[in-house]
Amino acid sequence: MQEDRGRHEAQEKLIAVLCAYLKERFGCRTAILYGSRARGDWDDSSDIDVIAFSETSEAGHVANLWNGLFLDLFLYPPEARPDLDWLRIHEGRVLFQFDAEGDAALKAVAEMFSAGPEPLPPSEVQTQHLWLEKMLARAEKGGPEGDYRRRWLLQTLPEIYFTLNGLWYLGPKRSLAFLQQNKPDHFEALRRAFAHGATIADIRAAVAVVNGT
Repeated sequence: MQEDRGRHEAQEKLIAVLCAYLKERFGCRTAILYGSRARGDWDDSSDIDVIAFSETSEAGHVANLWNGLFLDLFLYPPEARPDLDWLRIHEGRVLFQFDAEGDAALKAVAEMFSAGPEPLPPSEVQTQHLWLEKMLARAEKGGPEGDYRRRWLLQTLPEIYFTLNGLWYLGPKRSLAFLQQNKPDHFEALRRAFAHGATIADIRAAVAVVNGT
């Protein structure tokens, strides 16, 4: 309990310094923390992920080391409206805001998340299935290109799984945790495919799960 309290206090001190930095360096009027540091499942090396609104700084992506940690900051003008890229801030935390701007952004993202992604047309579903089978066949050949295709296939499997199942893909950490809790057999198939020393048979089994076969 004492350790948890100390961890929480250290996090809040870090955030207080971060807020001052965002206001002074970028003129931010609203900032939303997202990712592991907003959810509470962070560790000492976790990134700091923020989107912020500023009238004085140019919009864009700022990635740098800050206080020994990797800061991933996306800057937007105040008139920006939520798009699919903003799904990353779902269940984020408003650090400071102008005129309920952060609350409105999180509400809009929550509504977008609840609505779910647009269903794929049958032709695109078939394309995804064929692409997976093609990549698997190329990976099975081995050699430098086959090894490259194997890694490419493995990297895209979780995202394609979520797309084919009509679910939002929110990055590897959250998506794999979702599968582990809700589809443990599917999670296990993917885990075996990702493991060091996985065989082509392991990868073939994971592709079958993603393809729903």
